[in-house]
Amino acid sequence: MLSYSAATSYDLKQWVSGTVGNFWAFAHSQLYDEPARLVADGLISETVEETGRRRRTYEILPAGREALRDWLAGRTEDAVEVRDIGLLKLFFASFGEHDDLVRLARDRHASHRQRADDYTAQREELVEYADRWQLKTIELGIRYERCVEQFWADFLAELEAEQS
Repeated sequence: MLSYSAATSYDLKQWVSGTVGNFWAFAHSQLYDEPARLVADGLISETVEETGRRRRTYEILPAGREALRDWLAGRTEDAVEVRDIGLLKLFFASFGEHDDLVRLARDRHASHRQRADDYTAQREELVEYADRWQLKTIELGIRYERCVEQFWADFLAELEAEQS
């Protein structure tokens, strides 16, 4: 995030929550702790206000940009980790009641539809200033959420057909 602009940890928290935080979970503490490590590693610099709240502003250094380029150039073969409480409940659904399963399908369908709608609205806001790759990222988010939304819609229809 510092590649775009110098920032405080609070700024980073705000930026992350509306961008990469949509698909990569960060502990808020990490956004406050990690800059100190990057300063110690010589990848970013730190400027502390001399008065007031003594906020720390971080800025990427040439060594940090090089580390970012190296990271981007590296292979990305890791499997995607999905942590979806809905899928976990579905896996164990044979131990529950049919009505609970219907409610799960309705809730997950609505949740994924809402998230896709939110991403779509966010994309419309971003199109004015985001770069091509940020827009592609949110496009994938929209597609993912619509796909999962459709799964739950189809599953819900199956469950409702069984009740008829």
